[in-house]
Amino acid sequence: MALDRSHLSHYLGIAPSSREEGVLRLLLETAIRTVDAAEGSVLAYDRDANDLRFVMTVNGPGNLVGQRVPIGAGLTGLAALTHEVQIGAPTYKTVDDANKATGVEGEPSAVIAAPMVSGDQLIGVLTAVRFKPGHRFTTDDGRAYGNFATVAALMLDQHNRLRDLAGGGGELTTAGGFGPEEARIIAALTTVAQTRPDRLPRLAQLFEQMVEIAV
Repeated sequence: MALDRSHLSHYLGIAPSSREEGVLRLLLETAIRTVDAAEGSVLAYDRDANDLRFVMTVNGPGNLVGQRVPIGAGLTGLAALTHEVQIGAPTYKTVDDANKATGVEGEPSAVIAAPMVSGDQLIGVLTAVRFKPGHRFTTDDGRAYGNFATVAALMLDQHNRLRDLAGGGGELTTAGGFGPEEARIIAALTTVAQTRPDRLPRLAQLFEQMVEIAV
């Protein structure tokens, strides 16, 4: 079933099939591989409704896209409320609730929810999920995932600023998005993620250094 990608455009200002969508998906794919998660998602902050909306999933069910999460509800909503990374067991009331929320048989064993924040502005939340019984995320996993969320927030904030400077309320075209320097970084990230998964922990450390420079 084709995913409804209009939510990316509506809530994050990202055009479907654009370079920006590709970069966000690559960041999410690399992040979930770095922490050895089964799946991950991007939730965007809906300012009008003051809640979160699923806009992208990797290895997760397509019917998750479009669903809402109240601010403050569960680990994901708490990450949005506090602007801090949350790690722990899922807070679903029943296994049926977990299955409906994830589309996967069996209850998730662990969740990371990392807020995407630029300055003091909430952009959304990145989540990672494991399903193996007894498998938990560590503090280091949370720190690494938080770094990816910060990089994603910086990318989206830059995208929105460039869009505003262009004087339009719509999405930037691919040509109006990233320049040569950003394109080289993206290409390098793609190469490492696809050909050297053993180097992902080192990549996470580099992201931490990038965050320190950028913020």
